[in-house]
Amino acid sequence: MAKTLCKYRRAEIADQFATISKIVSEPNYMCASCTRVASDKDYLCKPSRLTSAVKAAPRRVAKLAVPPAPQAITAPNIHNLPAPTAVGQSHIEMVSVIAEEALEPDSLKLKQAKKLKKLAKKKNKQLKKAAKTVKKFEKQLKKAKKSLGL
Repeated sequence: MAKTLCKYRRAEIADQFATISKIVSEPNYMCASCTRVASDKDYLCKPSRLTSAVKAAPRRVAKLAVPPAPQAITAPNIHNLPAPTAVGQSHIEMVSVIAEEALEPDSLKLKQAKKLKKLAKKKNKQLKKAAKTVKKFEKQLKKAKKSLGL
């Protein structure tokens, strides 16, 4: 039986590149486990037969359509547009302020959250250590009482 593609190590792949490229050049089977492809099912751990539509799909060459030449875009004359009303101007200012706030990352809150998370983790570790020490102490105390007959 041939060696499966899954079993090849990196060094073996480099040494036997020609053999492996011959195995995978015209795939007829695909592994259901690791999705490798091969020409023979003996090279795969869980082979399943590829359909003809799947095999033909990668060989198709897509022809790209040439996009039409870009047309010159003329900007409207800004001087002919009506001036915004007072309400419209306030909306524009609010939108710009909100956009600026959304663009600035709140790094201070992120840093504080990271520090708090780190401190909580450290505190939890200290509590576990203290609980372990108390448990060990109680065990030793129980042992001492037993040896003294108390």
